[in-house]
Amino acid sequence: MTKTLTADYEMVYQLNLSLLEMARQGEWDGFIERAENYVVTLQKVINNYSERLTQNEQEEVHLLVKKLIENEEEITRNLQNRLDVLKTDISSLNRGKKCNQAYSSSFTSTLQ
Repeated sequence: MTKTLTADYEMVYQLNLSLLEMARQGEWDGFIERAENYVVTLQKVINNYSERLTQNEQEEVHLLVKKLIENEEEITRNLQNRLDVLKTDISSLNRGKKCNQAYSSSFTSTLQ
């Protein structure tokens, strides 16, 4: 594999590992910032290397892409778990708001 191609794919893989670790740790603010860079970099690497690869290079890229996909599947599971937590939190906030409104309306109606 050419040195540039190897370095580019390695950079994508390192970004992917970083995102995976952030997802595991729940570092969502940093994750969001880095995810944009990851997607842009991955797209550039894919678009820049349309040249024909040797069998060895194809196998190396195949293994790396397989690892990327596995990591992205775990990232997706972590994101889904985070989304579930946020949905629960929003539901709780909405219930609290309704309770406050009910309390407030009953309190003010007794004062009138």
